Order: sequence, then C-alpha cells, then structure tokens
Amino acid sequence: MKVDCQWFNANLEAFFCDSLDVQKSQLASEHLKTCLSCRNEVQSLREVDPLIRQLLKYRMTKVGAAARAPKRSFGFRLGLAGAAAALLGILILAVFLRRGDEPGSVLPTDDATIQASASPNSNDPKIETVPPNSRAKPDAPVLDAPGPKPIPEPEITDNSPSFLVTDPAGYSTSLEDYRGRVLLIGVWSAEQPEAAQSIQKLYQTFGNRKGVRVLGVTSRNTARPAGLTFPIVFNNGSRLMDTKSPNFVIVDKEGKIQLRGSLVSDANSLTTKVRAKLDELGGK
Repeated sequence: MKVDCQWFNANLEAFFCDSLDVQKSQLASEHLKTCLSCRNEVQSLREVDPLIRQLLKYRMTKVGAAARAPKRSFGFRLGLAGAAAALLGILILAVFLRRGDEPGSVLPTDDATIQASASPNSNDPKIETVPPNSRAKPDAPVLDAPGPKPIPEPEITDNSPSFLVTDPAGYSTSLEDYRGRVLLIGVWSAEQPEAAQSIQKLYQTFGNRKGVRVLGVTSRNTARPAGLTFPIVFNNGSRLMDTKSPNFVIVDKEGKIQLRGSLVSDANSLTTKVRAKLDELGGK
C-alpha cells in the first residue's frame, strides 16, 4: 500500500481516534516521520480545546455503548458508527473555526448563567439553559457580536527573505526545510480562485510522488475553498522568490529555481509542462 498525503488526510480521523488497524496505523506513523505538513495537522488536532475533547469522548462512549447493546441489527450498529464519524468531522471543523477567532475573545455571560453553572443542581435535567440574548429586556437592543478582525499581513520589502511560509498550525518553514525534494509552489488568492483549482489538479497528479512536495501559498486571511485538499501555507513576510498569484515556480532539490509559469493557462498544457520538468529533475 502506497501512503501519501491524500491517503493520510482521508484516514486522519481514524488515526486521531486510534481506530486504524495495526498495519494502517504503522503506515500512517511512518508517513508522519517524513511529512512535516501531515505531522503538523496531527499536532494541531492534539491541541483540541479540552471542552470539545471532553464532549467528543462522552459522545463516542455513548455511541459505543449503544452499538454493543444486545438485540441490535448490524445495520443499526453501522448507522451508529456513521453517526460517530459525522460527529467527529463536525467537532474537528468547529475546532478549526474556533482557531480563526480573534485571540483573547471572551464568550458573553450573565449572572443567571454563572449561578446556574455554580449551583449544585446544575446537572438537573429539568433546568433549562437559556441563551443570554433571549433574557434581554424587551426594549434593550441586541447587537451582533463583531466578527474576527483580519490579521495584518507582514510587510514585504527588498530585504525580506526569499521564501518563508507558515502552516495552519503556526510552524514556519523555509527552502532549507524542503532541501532534498523537488518543490512545486503555486501562489493563489481569493480574487483568482482558478489558480487554486490548477494547484489542486497538479497536487492530484503529482502529489503522490515521494520526491515532490506541492504547496499552495496564499495570504493568512484567505480561507480554503471547498473541495480542495492540497497543503496550504501562508506567506510569512517573504518575497516568495518573486512569484505572485496566479503563478507557480518549481525549485530543485538544491533550492534553485528551474521553472516559472502561469496557473491559469490550459490545464493539459500546464500538466504536461510540469511533468516534463519534474521528470527532468528526478522528482519521482
């Protein structure tokens, strides 16, 4: 079985919940030793907020107990397993969305909420927790909570590093970290989504090559479009080897630029051009 980033992402939830079989778990662990991007993904999941982790453990325990109950059909247990997997996906999505909130933000509370949480009868199922806004006086205006402020982009000057990016977990990497592999870097932005689609096609075509890394670089305030699976990193105040959206650059194993081009050219022509250069550079 050949393990790459696509395979690992598809099995990420099972790996995180220790539900992979022995062989697949060993393959996933071996992949993590050599893949910084996937290793960072796992690390970010292991830093899940304690409250969400506790809820996840409780829900999974309830689902497991129900699945082991007697006189249940196989289809019923299979349905419960699917519900557990769906719950896990929702919670992980909630964690990632929570990470995008403004640092230091505090959830709104009021006296009634505090008293309910401190009361010895707070676990009584008859007590109903009412959102603070619903208890507001009729004449009191309810204001929408402000959304997270955009994170300022680092200033880029002639003295900025040639290449420095940060992954979603907050780890910075430079060209030195990718030395020994052929690096395909595509730069995209929210204003040019077609560039991201081209990077996705290149990742699906060449991402399983052991000697090649495919990265999509964008600004830190740009959200990942739905349906895209290529590794995303954010420009950390570097010149990106003088590459801007919607273009790509191929760097050899020694960190030297070997090819530049546009990501919005004909898809077949782009794939053919990139394949020829990767084969020439030994990116197998």
